Amino acid sequence: MNALIIMTRIPIAGMTKTRLMKILTGEECARLHRCFLLDLFKMVDELREIADIYVTYTPENSLYLVEDIVPGFIDSFPQEGHELGDRMENAIQKLLKKGYSKVILIGSDIPSLQAEDIKKAYDELEGNDICLGPTNDGGYYLVGMKKSCKDIFSNDLKWGYKSVFEATVLIANNLGLTVGLTTKLGDIDEKEDIDDFMKRIRKGKFSGKALPINTINFIQNKWGGVTSVKGCIK
Repeated sequence: MNALIIMTRIPIAGMTKTRLMKILTGEECARLHRCFLLDLFKMVDELREIADIYVTYTPENSLYLVEDIVPGFIDSFPQEGHELGDRMENAIQKLLKKGYSKVILIGSDIPSLQAEDIKKAYDELEGNDICLGPTNDGGYYLVGMKKSCKDIFSNDLKWGYKSVFEATVLIANNLGLTVGLTTKLGDIDEKEDIDDFMKRIRKGKFSGKALPINTINFIQNKWGGVTSVKGCIK
């Protein structure tokens, strides 16, 4: 059986999406992150037949703040470790030890992520040791593996910088591990990412796909200029 882990901060004002606080208040950043989660939970519902789904969260003892939006089919556990790499490795190892054959971990700030992108990642793991989902800014939003590999989460990596994806691939190659890739997507960390996302909405890039309705509505309500999408922010 497969496992899918959603790695997220709990949306708390002033503690999430802080790089967006140049254009949003801390409370608005938390609301936007909540929209990401709402859309993500709706999307992963399509994957229930092929994977068990988990949320790993930080800070500890804060899950109650989003319990009203976490679907019943999703299990949860707190993140463990000081560095980001440690937390990612610990989460994946935890589920591999449970007996899952393939474990994929994704971030929570990729509103354009589709179920097909994750299915492709599982397919890539058929013939590769690990799978990565690169982001437009040089990082990655998805990592999957069949066996624990602590080395690719090296704390020498500059997490959050543009070199992370290339450095991770280099580490894997040096270890003799094969790397499969799934769809390249954009995360939302900066004002420019919001601008790019808005442009994609205007161009109808989500036509025929699962719309990230809550995120689109938040952006429209804040800045306008986007065709209205039916749905509401909870």
